[in-house]
Parts: sequence; structure tokens; C-alpha cells
Amino acid sequence: MGPLRIDVLHHSVFMATTFDFQIISDTLVPGISLVVAQNEDAFSYLTKEEEYTYLNDGSVPLVNEAIGDFISDAEHAHFCAALV
Repeated sequence: MGPLRIDVLHHSVFMATTFDFQIISDTLVPGISLVVAQNEDAFSYLTKEEEYTYLNDGSVPLVNEAIGDFISDAEHAHFCAALV
């Protein structure tokens, strides 16, 4: 009986990351970014948990200095944000 040979095939799985928020930093108003919820849970977080006021399009304007704190708070609440 010959030696036992076991071949292992490694599969690489790439999953797309989905973000709960898009943060748009390039706006018409200097010093202001827009936070855009990408799903209903994220929108509820913005409006009910954080109690932010939103614009007619559903986006939330934030001063740029507050973006870091927003991202940190959102991550603590298990949300993910993309800065675009």
C-alpha cells in the first residue's frame, strides 16, 4: 500500500461590504457633511436614537468636526459607515 495523499483545495471567498450609512463630505456648504442612511434600521438610528433632524431627501447634515464621533457611535451600535 502506497503513501496516503490528501489534497486540500483552498477557496477564497470575497464578500461585498454593505454600509449602513454613506457620509458625503464634498457638499456645497463648506464644513458640512451629509449622512445618508442606506436602510430603514440606519434611518431609525439617525432619527430615533440620535434624534437628528433630517432634510427632505432623508439626509442628515453634520458639521465635519462631528463626523468622527458619529462614526464611533454608529459602530458602537453595530452600524457601518462609508466616507465618500
